[in-house]
Amino acid sequence: MAPDKCWQGLHSPSYLWKRTFIMRHILLPTDFSEASFKAALFALDLFGTENVEYTFLNVYLKLAYRNALLPQGQDTERASRNGLRRVERRFRRKAGKVRVALRSSFSALVNAMEELDAANPVDLVIMGTQGEGNYGRVGRNTSAAVTSSALPVIAVPAKWEPVKLDRVLFADDGMQETGASLRPLVDIAGLTGARIIVLHVDQGNTAGQRAMHKASLKGIPHSFRSVQGDAVVDTLERTVLEEGIDLVAVVRRKRSLWYRLFQGSTSKRMALHGIVPLLVLRG
Repeated sequence: MAPDKCWQGLHSPSYLWKRTFIMRHILLPTDFSEASFKAALFALDLFGTENVEYTFLNVYLKLAYRNALLPQGQDTERASRNGLRRVERRFRRKAGKVRVALRSSFSALVNAMEELDAANPVDLVIMGTQGEGNYGRVGRNTSAAVTSSALPVIAVPAKWEPVKLDRVLFADDGMQETGASLRPLVDIAGLTGARIIVLHVDQGNTAGQRAMHKASLKGIPHSFRSVQGDAVVDTLERTVLEEGIDLVAVVRRKRSLWYRLFQGSTSKRMALHGIVPLLVLRG
């Protein structure tokens, strides 16, 4: 039976953390790299083993012709399934008794994610910022997931180390969010007891945005700060370092703050991609 949607049908996000009996479905894309397994450990550290199902997803190249980059005669589908079984065994050694599902697909990653979500609704995707063969701060698959998928995604840097999640920085770009878009953030804060620092990009409606966020974050410890001008990314990074931030959250929208974090020259120079996990919410 498919798990119920974790963030659906609740009258108030402030009560979400009390509904611990609701099953969560966490999707863990993997290319069998250490970075992707570290993301799985982040998920385990955050959600544990009770009332949660983890699905490991691997996408592979289905050869229609000989590829010079792959050994002759390699069965990529079998390699994918075998790799998933190895990851499952390793994950179970860390987790003990846990619900795990394995999915192998030759679709593009985002398409495979959507297919899985349609069959068994996914509450959150957690993946590494870099995969095998990616040498930038953010890999191609991660960029595709956060820019094209309709699902909320946490991108976990390869250098992440287990730490109690105490402080979350939510970078508010000044555009209105729905309660539904913030529910993954509220759920995580409720589970961990973390304080949320809301960093407003001042666009003239700070008071209205604060009132909305106070309602959405009722019952969750939180505070507000504002930033003006073009120094948003620098302020974001400085706050992460100075305040000991454990998770950064942004809302995905075109031509907004999240776009500057993942596109163009900014993403290539941003230090925080290698420091803290990034939660990309859906606007």
